[in-house]
Amino acid sequence: MAGIKGNRRVLYTKKTIRDSLIKLLETKEIHQITVTDICKNADINRGTFYAHYKDAFDLLQSMEDELFNKILDYIDETPVEEYSDSLLLKVIELISENKDLCKVLLCNQRDNKILDRLIYVASKTDIEQIYSNSNEFTKAHLNYYIRYVVGGCISIIQAWLENDLPESPSELVKIINTVNKLNIEYYK
Repeated sequence: MAGIKGNRRVLYTKKTIRDSLIKLLETKEIHQITVTDICKNADINRGTFYAHYKDAFDLLQSMEDELFNKILDYIDETPVEEYSDSLLLKVIELISENKDLCKVLLCNQRDNKILDRLIYVASKTDIEQIYSNSNEFTKAHLNYYIRYVVGGCISIIQAWLENDLPESPSELVKIINTVNKLNIEYYK
């Protein structure tokens, strides 16, 4: 018999709770959502909710952490030279697979710290190696550059999510890389 973590009923319940929160976040900010709202929407009792999460913030944080842990795994397994193609594609495919959650996190929530987390993740990568051959790129500019690139990518991804993913993940990677190349060429 599978343990509690692998129990299909538990997995289904957690998915139902998560789906309920995502649906509520489409029209409300996280601080406006109560456990009762989540439970009513998921058609579960509060005890079931509290068996898995402390509150709505804990639930949202666990969902966000799960996404970021996958991104960190992708970073660890991807060579630096493949960040702009392979890594970016993996991340955009992850966003596509989790479209509703990502739309809520990136487009609807004003109070979240997702951009800060993405900038932190980007700063922990070896992105510096990619641009070390540029004469005008110095270590002092790295923080600004990371913020600029991540902010630009997030803006493109937000527009993609808001338009219901009209391009495939690989097409979006080409768009982002084209914009980044135009930017790099401009500053050479």
